[in-house]
Amino acid sequence: MNKPDQPVGAFLCDYATTLLECGATTVRIEKNVGRIAEAYGCRAEVNIYPQHVEVVERTNEAQELNIFSKTIGHGGINYATISALSKLSWNCIDDGLPLPEVRRQYTDICGVKRLPSAGVTLLASLANASFCRLFEGDLPSMAIVFVATLCGFYLKGALCSKFHLDLRASIIIAGCVSAVLSCAGYVFGWGETPDVALATSVLYLVPGIPYLNAVSDLINGHYICATSRFIHAATLTVCLSVGLYLGLLLMHVTL
Repeated sequence: MNKPDQPVGAFLCDYATTLLECGATTVRIEKNVGRIAEAYGCRAEVNIYPQHVEVVERTNEAQELNIFSKTIGHGGINYATISALSKLSWNCIDDGLPLPEVRRQYTDICGVKRLPSAGVTLLASLANASFCRLFEGDLPSMAIVFVATLCGFYLKGALCSKFHLDLRASIIIAGCVSAVLSCAGYVFGWGETPDVALATSVLYLVPGIPYLNAVSDLINGHYICATSRFIHAATLTVCLSVGLYLGLLLMHVTL
């Protein structure tokens, strides 16, 4: 493959940052970035910090060193994008794609629309209602959890996207609303398992993927990234706990 006219490190930095924003582990990011760098005759080292990603590009011929850095955004988890970008890294080697073509495909992948928010909200509500059933909740409790999740999930998304409210504040408000709605079993005497409905109504706010990624990073020796992800996930967990507590306080429900 011909060596690109421009340093590939700038693209690798954008590529690595996008993977991180979508929820990829550091191991996957390193492997994908290294694969693309190898395809263009250079080496790349990825350093992930709490607020930015740094890519160090080393050319094999002239031993030149280029450092690129980019601030980490707050994109949502998207495994479809991760899979597509991983496939793109393999195509660089298998098909010998020139860098401009890789950039074009990268832009196309990032521009793919996500699932409609209404569909995601509905599926999340059904999943949380299923959790209620998993913990032996009855049908009225499942219905309560479904409505509580539907309202809370929609509110959280609206506060973040439309009103640009901080994610932590959005989780507190969404957790409080879901907790208040899930207290319907206590207030109106609906169902035999109001405690299960209350406990599972805020499970959709648990940051499970950041916790899993933190463990993966810890196992593979990426301690800075693991610590950063764990603290971020723990902060979100505290926020949902605050929202749940405020809901119980408003409804005068004691467990």
